[in-house]
Parts: sequence; C-alpha cells; structure tokens
Amino acid sequence: MFYEATRDSAKLGAQSIIDWVKLHHELIEIAVTNTYVNFDAARSVDPRAFEPNLGERASVEVIDEPRRLQGDEKAVLLCGETAVTRRIVVRERERIIELSTMDYLKLLEAEQRIQSADAVFDRALAAGRTPSRVEKFGEHDPALREVVRDTLRAAQRDRKTV
Repeated sequence: MFYEATRDSAKLGAQSIIDWVKLHHELIEIAVTNTYVNFDAARSVDPRAFEPNLGERASVEVIDEPRRLQGDEKAVLLCGETAVTRRIVVRERERIIELSTMDYLKLLEAEQRIQSADAVFDRALAAGRTPSRVEKFGEHDPALREVVRDTLRAAQRDRKTV
C-alpha cells in the first residue's frame, strides 16, 4: 500500500504518509510481496504500467501468509475500492475486516478525529482520488465493530503518550 499511496508525492496526503512512515518506522512493516514484484517487472517493460488495487492485493497477500495472524486474530483492511476482496483469492476471508474509505472516515468522525467524513471524502475526490462511498463496516458483527473502534481509540491514546 505504501507504494500505491506515495508513488506521486504531489498527490493529496502522499507526503504526509511518507513523513509518518519516517517518524514511526519502528512500528510498521513494509513487506515485499509477489504482487508488487510482478507489478515492478511489468513496469520495467512498460513504465506506464498501472495495476488497479495493487495495494489492497498486496495487503491481502501479507495477511494471508500462513503464520501472519495467530489464534483468533483478525486483520483490518482499508480499501479504497470495496469490491477488491471479491475479485482475488483470499485463503481465510473471515479473518479480514474490510473497511471502505468512507467507513474509516466515519469512524474517525465518530471519534472526533476529523470534523466531517463527507468533507474529507469530497476533498479526496476533488484531488483526483477515486475512493468508494460504499459503507461495509455495518455488515460486521456489532462486537467486532466495537473491537475496531477500541483499536482506533487505543491508537489515539498511544499517539498522545509518544
């Protein structure tokens, strides 16, 4: 996802992502995936090569690694395009909590981390991004939704203590 989000540093949010990764490098993993290696090989043949949903597909590849999730752990997958996991093979689909861009923005708004999900979404559209307005979060079990909210809250608390 890092490549897809930052390949054009002039795009809305790209530089912020780069800066955040530099600041938090010890907390994240940028994984090399077959998805990206194949894309990079195609790009060496045709520099204009474009692969839709590259980041989401690479993320699913990492999540699907046999020992990545332990016990009953689940992974949250933030998708700009909400149909991506229906078009690719996912070994353990039930272990992925898929959130659309709008889902994530609505969560941030509910936690008062942004003022308006719609305003941020509209700004992304105006900048040439093409996120989905589809909301998938409500399809998940209420207890699972609360765990995701708790995770978001914990991340905010941890951020304040750093």
